[in-house]
Amino acid sequence: MQKQTGQVKINLSGRRLPLRVKPALADSTPLVDNCPVTRRVILISPMPGQVHELVKALTDSCFDVLVFHRWEPDLHERLVFDLLIYDLSVAGTIDAFAGISSRLNREAEHATPCLYLVGEKMIGSASGPMLQEELLVWPARPQEALYRVQRMIGNSPAAPKRGFLPQEGQRIAFKDLWLDRERMSVHRNNDRIHLTKTEYDLLLKLIDAKGAVISREEMLSDIWETDFTGGSNVVDVHIKSLRKKLGDNAASPQYIVTVRGVGYRLAD
Repeated sequence: MQKQTGQVKINLSGRRLPLRVKPALADSTPLVDNCPVTRRVILISPMPGQVHELVKALTDSCFDVLVFHRWEPDLHERLVFDLLIYDLSVAGTIDAFAGISSRLNREAEHATPCLYLVGEKMIGSASGPMLQEELLVWPARPQEALYRVQRMIGNSPAAPKRGFLPQEGQRIAFKDLWLDRERMSVHRNNDRIHLTKTEYDLLLKLIDAKGAVISREEMLSDIWETDFTGGSNVVDVHIKSLRKKLGDNAASPQYIVTVRGVGYRLAD
């Protein structure tokens, strides 16, 4: 054997050594939802850095927090939230407060509670209607603000689900259903109802008719682009499927009424 200085030569030919494999990380433990109930807070602040500790305290306590630099006119219409926090602690004035509170009251479709963060100088000049609002001098201890938020939300009903609505002119409403023409989608409250294109076209045609009876022949002509009617039950089959997805009952219809021998119309 040739001598080699400082080297050790190991001959592995003909031998298979067992491989040491790192055990895979076990993924048998199910994820635990630490926030079984989540409420949503919108925070308006021209200087979000001034309220960073408040945002952290809220998110750590299972609140979803949406932060905006300024109030947009359609926020009340487009977003679902349980509490609004308006930061007037830096640049706020009595006149600014009066204008903001008046506008929020006009735009709100439901009684969403609002907490105003104000500076000490502003609270010292407060009087009249301002003192009837929820005011918190800021900066303050985040826990104090968190306590106030929890109390206000606990004393108010949950916000009705509206979700993100399509633009005016693209949406159609019938009872608790929303149809978005652009996306060809149907929603009930905040939940999407998944329809086929044919089911969507049938529902849209009924809604566009505004309660007038639509014959099976007209549906076949407009949706299936055929004049064949003899012995065909294709319309009835698709209406039945549409009713099932809407949770409708033909015997006691909420959405679609059968007009025997003719066709269908919207329920009253």
